[in-house]
Amino acid sequence: MFYPVQIDFLKIQTYDIPMALDKENLKKGALLVIALAAMGIAMPFMMGNQDLNYFMIELPNGKQIMAQVADSPEKQIVGLFFAKKLPPDSALLYIYDDEDYHRIWTKNSPFPLDILWMDRDRTILHIEENVPPCKTDPCPSYGPDVPETLYVMQTAPGFVKSNRLDLGMDMIFRLIEK
Repeated sequence: MFYPVQIDFLKIQTYDIPMALDKENLKKGALLVIALAAMGIAMPFMMGNQDLNYFMIELPNGKQIMAQVADSPEKQIVGLFFAKKLPPDSALLYIYDDEDYHRIWTKNSPFPLDILWMDRDRTILHIEENVPPCKTDPCPSYGPDVPETLYVMQTAPGFVKSNRLDLGMDMIFRLIEK
C-alpha cells in the first residue's frame, strides 16, 4: 500500500509501508470504529447543555426537583453514563413517544439508582430502589409488568424512601424555558 508523505509542488513521492492484516490489527480497528461511534453519540453531552431541556418536577409531598430530560433515542442511550454523581434533588427524566414497558438496565451506570416508571398521567406505576450498577453480562432489566409507561425517572439512591414515594402517587411536570 502506498501513502503520500511528501509533496514537492506537482511531484508526489510515496513510500511502500506494508500493513499486516492480522487478528490484532483487526481488533484494534474494530475498537477504534466502536470508540468513534460512541464519541459521535456522546459528543453533544460532553460539550455542555446546549440542547438539553429541563423539567421542574413537583413530588406528591410538594417538594420540587430539577430533572434533565432525555427525550431522544441518542440521549436515552447515553443516559447517566458520563455523570460522576447525581445530586439528591435532581433526576434524569426519560420521555418516550409511545406507552410500553420501557425496561431499564444499569450496564455502565456509574452508581446505584432509584428508578420510577410513570404512565401518561404521571402516576407512579413501578418503583425500583437502590438498583446497583451492572458489572457483568447478562444484566438484569427492571420495569413494570404492564406496557403503560411513558416516563421513567432515575434518581439518586434513597430518593424514593426520603420522599416517601409510593405506587399510585402523581407527579407534576413543568417545562423550564431556556
